[in-house]
Amino acid sequence: MSRFLSFCLLAALVSATSAQFTDQCTTQDYAAITQCYVTYMAGYNISMTTTVPEYWSFHFARRDLLDADGLHIQPYVCQLGNALSNCLAPYSCMGPNAYMQMNAANTTEATDYWIDLAVTEYQCGVGYNLTMTEFYCMAFCRDRYQPNIDQCDAQAAIDMKNGMDPCAAQQKDFNCQAAVYRNCCDWNAGVYICNVDVAGSKAVNPACVNAGLVTCPAPR
Repeated sequence: MSRFLSFCLLAALVSATSAQFTDQCTTQDYAAITQCYVTYMAGYNISMTTTVPEYWSFHFARRDLLDADGLHIQPYVCQLGNALSNCLAPYSCMGPNAYMQMNAANTTEATDYWIDLAVTEYQCGVGYNLTMTEFYCMAFCRDRYQPNIDQCDAQAAIDMKNGMDPCAAQQKDFNCQAAVYRNCCDWNAGVYICNVDVAGSKAVNPACVNAGLVTCPAPR
């Protein structure tokens, strides 16, 4: 995952998610899922047995790798991410509960990991070309305009508090963030960040996305 991602909507998404996850796998499935993560973490030189690392420790280890080597390391990061996704593909029961079974500290961390997987699958799948072409400009824009991006999220929270339909507020938020990146970089940077947001949203609160009420434009 590229260093510029900060999961802008993470707090809002987590608060909208029940602390009681409904997804359930068998004991055997959880054991296999754990092994997928043991292999994945080893790619970052993180030792894991049955306990998933604290999420932000893992996130910063990955970010530090990207900060050190930039675009040159992104294919490797995606190689690890795609291998993880392929390893988990047989388990249709996969969800936040898997991370609780791997001793995640709490439901917030379990949700962080679940969102991370969804975003990685976009970045390293259909969004891979944009990941590569927009890498450095997106990193610059995130560092330069993070307060503007935060304001998009803050306004969405205000809108929902004032009674705006949650799907409409989410779309407005995503459009706002996309505009920041589009104005800083180009059209495709805005498309990219919108799709990152949609991937994270769909992972934990899919109703708006599945109903077609939250969408992103096509790249050019």
